[in-house]
Amino acid sequence: MSYLTQLKTFVEVYRSGNITRAAARLHMSQPAVTSHIQAMEHIVGKELFVRKARGVEPTAIADDLALQVASHIDILEQKVASIRSRASTDHGTLHLAGPAEYLSFVAGPALANLLQADKVNLVIHTGNKNNTYQLLEDDIAELAITASEPTDAMYEYQMLDKERLILVMNRVQGKLLADKEITASLLNQHKVVSYDEQLPLIRRYFSEVFNAPCESPVAAICPDIRAISSIIKAGIGYSVLPDYLCKEAIAKGELVSLGKSGPENEIYLVWKKGALRHPRVDFAKDVIMAFANINYLASYPD
Repeated sequence: MSYLTQLKTFVEVYRSGNITRAAARLHMSQPAVTSHIQAMEHIVGKELFVRKARGVEPTAIADDLALQVASHIDILEQKVASIRSRASTDHGTLHLAGPAEYLSFVAGPALANLLQADKVNLVIHTGNKNNTYQLLEDDIAELAITASEPTDAMYEYQMLDKERLILVMNRVQGKLLADKEITASLLNQHKVVSYDEQLPLIRRYFSEVFNAPCESPVAAICPDIRAISSIIKAGIGYSVLPDYLCKEAIAKGELVSLGKSGPENEIYLVWKKGALRHPRVDFAKDVIMAFANINYLASYPD
């Protein structure tokens, strides 16, 4: 037998701390709410609430039950609300934030499929980690793609994809090093092109592959990772890039892949808690997640 209705009533009473308020929020009579609570007490075999002068106080067993079921009841409520209203209210404009390079090179099929549904218009905001999270926090963007796992409790997320970091060099210098053991000291004799002064991807590659710092002279700082590949192809130094930004150039011989494959970055689809209650956002999330691991599952040159 299903007790979803009684569980929903229990969660509302638990959260409101008052049977009268719970009844009003559920559009039920007080006796009906009391009956549902009594049914749940019969099921668990313990008292769930102690009546007080101004409401009810949960028992320890009620605390445990709420911990186990409340989030699941919320998810079911969100899904039912989404299905009920999707036919008429999932139309509109969706604001999506994320890194320009991933959106440009990888996310195209997901975004095209979202637009082909002819329900959602899309506004894309590009930027770095800080910009992306600021757009979410300010309620400008409803969904965001980022390689930075959320740490703030205000956000929810799912893992969308992975990218592997690859050490690449211009083809002239790269061919000269192709038969040599690639070490940190060897690379430090060559110029590097980076996304910013902190050498984020390069520093991580050196740390995890060589267990050493990068001390190469910096030839250029380019805040658009897509342009770094072009700079290196033109004959300037080396860098560390996500696989999807350099795989085609490696296959064509325009860039040379050196050393070991680098570490993987996980890429996340992120939204503010409560955002999925809007059918448009929930619909867009489902479409984008249907293309999860589109980069990770692709084949790349060795």
